Amino acid sequence: MSSSTTATPGAYHTARVIQLALVAALGGLLFGFDTAVINGAVGAMREDFGMSSALTGFVVSSALLGCMLGAYLAGRIADRIGRIRVMVIASVLFTLSAIGSGLAFGPVDMIFWRAVGGVGVGAASVIAPA
Repeated sequence: MSSSTTATPGAYHTARVIQLALVAALGGLLFGFDTAVINGAVGAMREDFGMSSALTGFVVSSALLGCMLGAYLAGRIADRIGRIRVMVIASVLFTLSAIGSGLAFGPVDMIFWRAVGGVGVGAASVIAPA
């Protein structure tokens, strides 16, 4: 006879699948959030920093360049130090990017901090589903 305090195996697997799906979705959400949130700041950035259209486009796309680098390196780094540590590093990079972007005083700073955030988002996009 089985006791009533023992969890059924099916309930554990369902909860684990839901947890994994939420974590993977969060990685995709970060990517979309980072891309969408800059859209509201483009006009103010362009005016405050006195940027041309080309420079504004590069500032916005610099996060995607960082994403490419983060996605390229994340798997190799995760093989060495583990996926959880890479996710923590990615979250730190994303947080530093948010603070740095908020405190940026010119387009060069903004490009740097957006690229840093892009590395974090790219790493999270690769590692979260794994």
